[in-house]
Amino acid sequence: FGYTGLAANEYGWFMVVNGALDFTYNGLVQNEYGWWYVEGGKINFNYNSLAANEYGWWYVEAGKVDFTFNGFSANEAGVWKVENGNVNFGYTGLAQSDDQWYMVQNGRIDFHYDGLAANAYGWWKVTKGQVDFGFNGLAQNEYGWWYVSGGKIDFAYTGLAQNENGWWYVRNGKVD
Repeated sequence: FGYTGLAANEYGWFMVVNGALDFTYNGLVQNEYGWWYVEGGKINFNYNSLAANEYGWWYVEAGKVDFTFNGFSANEAGVWKVENGNVNFGYTGLAQSDDQWYMVQNGRIDFHYDGLAANAYGWWKVTKGQVDFGFNGLAQNEYGWWYVSGGKIDFAYTGLAQNENGWWYVRNGKVD
């Protein structure tokens, strides 16, 4: 009666609390094989999403927390940046997923962000949360108006550029 944890029989792995099966249990449980997602008192080996416990939000694949996962994962609250299996709520900035870059704020992709954002590779035009590699024209941030080519501020550009307000002289990528 003192056992609490996961136990297996021919029907699967179940959550046991004080020696009795607990079919109401939902959450993450640890045993000697790792951390597992339990739903309705039984490990759900088909679960592929994020799950929370007192230590944070975790990426779960095939019912097991995957501490090696680095990338993005979605749940009903958004799309989240995951590092070493854990949602990084402290991350703000541009982050890559496959061949696309996203604006992440507090660990979640901000699909409403429109503007310029910087990373180690330069300043980029972001439209609806994604770096817009097809953008060519002028874009504004708190430092002024900038000439953007292929989605990136072109600090080498000097010449004229046009937007909805007319023609502008650009020097070293910035509207004078």
